[in-house]
Amino acid sequence: MLILSLFAFNNCSDEIEGGTKDINYVSFEGSSANMIVEKNSTANREIKIYTTQFSGSDRVFNIKVNAASTADPASYDVPTSVTVPADSNVGAFTVGISDVNIGDTGKKLVLGFESQEGLFTGSNITINMQRLCTLNINDFLGNYIITEAGYGAYATTITKDPTVSNRIWVTNFWDWTNDLAYYDFDPVKGTVTMPSQVLKMGDGKNYTCVGSGTYNACAGTFHMTYDGDVAGTVHDFAPASN
Repeated sequence: MLILSLFAFNNCSDEIEGGTKDINYVSFEGSSANMIVEKNSTANREIKIYTTQFSGSDRVFNIKVNAASTADPASYDVPTSVTVPADSNVGAFTVGISDVNIGDTGKKLVLGFESQEGLFTGSNITINMQRLCTLNINDFLGNYIITEAGYGAYATTITKDPTVSNRIWVTNFWDWTNDLAYYDFDPVKGTVTMPSQVLKMGDGKNYTCVGSGTYNACAGTFHMTYDGDVAGTVHDFAPASN
């Protein structure tokens, strides 16, 4: 009967109405929660806990970070305990995260309660940490390396168009021209296009170049494939190491 009661409590709705004197039990608001942090920023989220019993005095439950966590300790701030006020069965604490080694695929932070004599605890809560990077064209400027499939790597310099939003100008396209090539970034679609343009190459001839690709706003990189007179060319742009 005790196991059945615990199971029923752990599968009820997030907000527990009332309490019971039969079981000394504490649980997080759910088994998972999502947190998103902007690039080079921080974010906070309140996590609630619920107990089955009321008390005339405050109760303190200790929180621990589970070894199943993959997040860098420098990327989160978790209190060591949470208090349930007197005459209540609800407590809350704040988890803070920062953009430290979260990466493109995200990390997880797993929290649980420390054992106390006579206390039953619910499942751990897994906080899924994700990094959000909105397009900032300034993150795609400066000295870059173009890696061209089947050819090799070479240097380029990227500058911002002074009048057209989210447009850049690239030197040394195809490692064979003194002309500047321009690219347009679309923050809504997450794409990059090289509008059709004519570039004079090292052999003195004009080449029609057009391309499309995608960008990674977190890393400041972009990937391009081309058509026209340079059809089949594939470029990966990455910031040059300083």
